[in-house]
Parts: sequence; structure tokens; C-alpha cells
Amino acid sequence: MPEATPAYPVDIDRRVFVEMDDGVLIGLTVYRPDSRDDGPFPTIVESLPYRKDDAFYSTDWGTYTYLAQRGFAGVRIDIRGTGASTGVIEDEYVPREQEDTLAVFRWLADQPWCSGSLGMWGVSWGGFSSLQTAMLRPPELKAIAPVHATHDRFACDVHYTGGSLHAQEQVDWPPSMVTCNALPPDPDIVGEEWWDRWMDRLEMTPQWPGIWLRHQQRDDYWLHGSPCADYESIQCPTLLIGGWVDGYVDGMLAMTEHLTCPTRTVIGPWGHYRPANGCPGPGLDHLDLLGRWFGHHLRGEDNGVMDLPPLTMYVRTGTPFDGPTGPPFDDPPTPGYWRAEPAWPPLDQVDVELGLDRLDHGALTWSGPQWVGVHAPAWDRAGKGSTDSREDDAHSIRFETSPLDVGIEILGTPRVELTIASNREVGMVAARLLAVGPDGVGHLITRGNRNLAFPENLSEPKEIEPGRQMKVRFPLMATSAVVPAGWSLRLALAGADFPVVWPPGERFSLAIEPEGSRLLLPTVPARGEETIVDIPPPPPQPDPPGLEAKHRGHSRLIRDGSAHVYERHRFSTENQPERAGLTYSSDETWIISVDDDDPATTRVRADGEVTMERPGWKVTTRGSLELSSVAGAFDLVIGLTALHDDEVVFTKTWEDRIPRVWA
Repeated sequence: MPEATPAYPVDIDRRVFVEMDDGVLIGLTVYRPDSRDDGPFPTIVESLPYRKDDAFYSTDWGTYTYLAQRGFAGVRIDIRGTGASTGVIEDEYVPREQEDTLAVFRWLADQPWCSGSLGMWGVSWGGFSSLQTAMLRPPELKAIAPVHATHDRFACDVHYTGGSLHAQEQVDWPPSMVTCNALPPDPDIVGEEWWDRWMDRLEMTPQWPGIWLRHQQRDDYWLHGSPCADYESIQCPTLLIGGWVDGYVDGMLAMTEHLTCPTRTVIGPWGHYRPANGCPGPGLDHLDLLGRWFGHHLRGEDNGVMDLPPLTMYVRTGTPFDGPTGPPFDDPPTPGYWRAEPAWPPLDQVDVELGLDRLDHGALTWSGPQWVGVHAPAWDRAGKGSTDSREDDAHSIRFETSPLDVGIEILGTPRVELTIASNREVGMVAARLLAVGPDGVGHLITRGNRNLAFPENLSEPKEIEPGRQMKVRFPLMATSAVVPAGWSLRLALAGADFPVVWPPGERFSLAIEPEGSRLLLPTVPARGEETIVDIPPPPPQPDPPGLEAKHRGHSRLIRDGSAHVYERHRFSTENQPERAGLTYSSDETWIISVDDDDPATTRVRADGEVTMERPGWKVTTRGSLELSSVAGAFDLVIGLTALHDDEVVFTKTWEDRIPRVWA
């Protein structure tokens, strides 16, 4: 092992701009070790639309000061059309975004403080960006470390699930980008040109949801930037970090299985959070792991990082699996332990086949209500925040085992194969796998769904013949769960999963034929103590000097006559003294509703507001997104208003009707 890297002082330059071949200026913040004696330094890059100088200021500061102190330069890119950069952001993950990244790479390689050896990392969009850049094989890129990213932009992202539109996700990330994309560059960074650039941005930036709604199957649009289209294109060493209750865990494990480059994978108990602050805990010191990963691959350190097992995972042993429902960072750690796995899928994995005709069951038909699923209202938490499932289960088609004689460890991707029929030319089936305690209370382990127009392949839709039995095969989300002896397993099936999945546009009923239908559970035998990995808790994560932050939120389910309404609100504010006294605040409210008996009444609405201010300067963007549907179309309305010093300077409404093709 080498001696510890010295803790360098850090130089931060927020006003770096690189000109592209079309004249667009890409804004960078550069964090460098401040040393006259050492260097040049390997450089770690992150590319995001999430504003480096305000919205992500505090998280960036903690990451890149840590890395710079340990001898890495850090470069944080504002994607064109966002933050300090000029130009227009046309959509997510467009080819021009990747071209810009490659141009920044070439510029970095020519800087005297950069060794020319580059790494790339990021959480969510930043993870996508690192994978998509690696697929192009730039010679400067030596290693990547994506966190919470996907292999398949159609099947495993926030737009579609199982061939159906996400409902809950329509009011989360997409409307937040309406307000975020409309914010101006900060005059403290770009100077007096901020106003003209802001006006151009407001006039020219398109709204993206209409684009996504015009691609309702896995076509070339979604395959662009999806590693599953060409796993072998990624050749640089890849560190994958995911979480069991994050919506992208399937992507991280698929890449663990299929990438041909050197890989290491860590899957923790968390949702969509940075691992050191992972919720639910315990966390993991991802900054130390990044330093070791890039230290080895960018400057040749013999630090033991490649001695890590192919997969380090957190085994969830506690029951129930859904956990508490309070504020996320108040949650206690998930019961369990860290373990090494020598391969993925595990070499000794065995699929336990549960034929549905051999399980206890009641009625074999479903025709409503539309609110089934409300006990677990978040796709990307897979059980986090869910409650007693019994009311939902009472309105589902249920198959249940007898109490287990011996406990089992479920590890991997459960799969469902159904003989099923819909009475209409549309249909959807949602499956929830639950552990049922001796008290009869069901606790969600994992879930999945499938639009019946995609019985086997999300790229090849087929017409549904009313009343005719069909075979449907689909996976549930990958999971880790130890189910103890004395508990039962329950598979609950329905034609709704509110508020996660957007239902078909007209009423339908389902009929299940148990014979020929089955649940396949991936299980592994008990492991020895030698596989247990000791991972200490992470140290407190650093904040910028003087930072004052407040975050709060709540969610609730409202029964309003014959309708169910899911409502959520979140607010955050940061006072950032180091950013010339800037305060950045956001306030968002979501509503998702459906009538108990009519899926065509499904409606979502999100309203958000972002304000940036310092003495003598204040800007606000207010955005709204409303989406509703009828049998043959989606109706989309997006509104945007921008204010300067509380005076309206821009307002516009976008209205769009998009045909529903396979729903």
C-alpha cells in the first residue's frame, strides 16, 4: 500500500469556459490541488444539467474538495443550455451532449495542470453521462464510476415501466426540469450578459415530456445511450454503485452481468441517494471508494481496490421489509450485513418454481378498483415507505404459500409467467411480491408490471385479442430479502398499481389461469462467515463553510368521494455564503388522482417554484405540468413563468395531445 496522499489545499475556479465548434460556451468549475511542486494531476469529470453554482453547489463542494485534497483535479460541467453554459438543452442525453463532453476532454488534456488521464463519475444523470461517454471510447478516459444509472433507458428509467407510462414519476423529475432549465446563468459567474442569455434560454428551450410521450416502445430513440444496445462498447474499468431500493438497481446488476470490461459493483440498502448519506442506512464512504478507484486506474496506485470482490452487497435480513414511513433521514438502518459475492448472477443461484395452481388462492378475476397499490406509492423505493398491504391485497388476485418450514434468501430478479386474458383490446398486469408475517400483514419485497401489448419483448408490441388467453412473461425488480421460517410468500396481481403505473385508457378486466402460470424466485443457499465484509460507517460528509440548509416534505393519501388522490410536497432552501451570499430555494407539490372505477380519469399535476436571490438581485421560475388521458390520447399542458425582482418577464403555455399507441 502506498503512503497516504497529502491533503493538498484546494483552488476553486468557477469561471472557466470552453468554446465548442458551434460557438457555444460550456461552463466548468475546476477544483485543483493547489501545489507548485506536484502535478500535473489526473482529473475526474462530472457532466450534469443540475447547475454547479447553486442547485448542486453544496454536494459538488464536498465531493471535489475531498478529491482535490487527495491529488485529483475535479471538473464539473454545466451541460449546454443549463447553468453557466450558453446554448440550448434540446432533450436528455442527446448526441450533442456527448460531443460536448469529448470536446471538454480534449481541452482538459491540453491543460498544464492535467495529466491527460481522465475519469468520469456521477449520480443518476451523471452516471448515465459517464456510461454514454465511455461507449464512445475517448482515449483520455481511463475509468468511470456511475452511481444509480441504467442499462436500458426505456425499461429502467423514469418514463416507462413494463411498457406502461410511469404515473408517479411524471410529477417528480420531469416538472422539476421545467423550472430548473428556465433559470438564468448567475451574473456573479457570467457577468452582465446574464440577462440576454436568460431571455434566449426562456424563448428557445423546449419542453421534453412531449418528446418522450411520442416514443411508447423501446425504439432507436431509447436505445441511444443505453448500454444494453452495445455492452462491449464500454471497455474502460467501471465501478458500479447501486441500491436495493433504488429504481435503477436492475440496470446496475445487468451491467455487472454483461459488461466485458473490468468491473466492481457495490449494492447497498439505499434508495436514490449518495451512498455516504444513503437512506435507509447503513451508508458507505463512496468518496474514499472513488479515490481508491481512480487512484488505481488514473495514476497506477497499488491500493487494493481491484482486490475487492466482483460484487459487494448488503443482505437485507430484517422484517418487515418496508421499514418506517417518517422523514427519510430519520430512518434507522436496515437490518442486515455486507457480503461478498464472487459472481453475478451467483453461481449457486437456484430458481425456486412456484406453480400458481399449487398455491392457495381465491378469485381468479380482477376488474378494479383503480387504487390498488396505494400501500406502496413509490416505484423507486420498492418497499421503502410502504405500509400494511392487506387492503390492496383484498382487491387483488392472490396466490399464497403455506408458512415456510425453513427460511429462504431471495437474491436476484424474480420472474412471473402468466396465462392471462383481458376482456378488452387493452390491459396491464401489476405484480407485487410480499412477505406475510404470522399476523397476516403483508410487506412488500418487490414489484413489477407489464403492459399486455408487450407480452415478452418491450421492443415488439402485439395487438391484444379480447378474451383470448395469452402468455405474459416479465421480471420484478431485483431484490435482496431473507424471509424467515413461519412467514408466507404472497403474489398479488391486479390491473392497477396506483400511483406508480399509468393505467390503460379504458376499463378492462383480467382473468388468470393458474395452470401454466408460475413465479420463479431466485434463491441462494446459506453463505459462510468468510463472505462477510466489514464496512465501517462513513464519516460525516463535509459542507461548504457557513452553509445553512433546510429540507422538509410530506406525502398523504386522500379519499375524496369516489376518487383516490396521492399528494406530496417538498421544500428545500440553502443559504450559500461562499456564493456571494446566494440563497437557493425550491418548493414543489404533486397530485396524482384516479376515480375508483375509471382508469380514464387518471390525472397528474405538479407545481414548482425555484427562487435564487442575493442582496439587490432576485429571480424566480414557476412551472407546472398537467397530464391527463382518454382512451386514445394523452393531454399535456406545461406552464412556465419567470420573474425578475418579482416582476413577470416571461410567461408561456405549451399544450399537446399525443396519441396513445399501445395503451
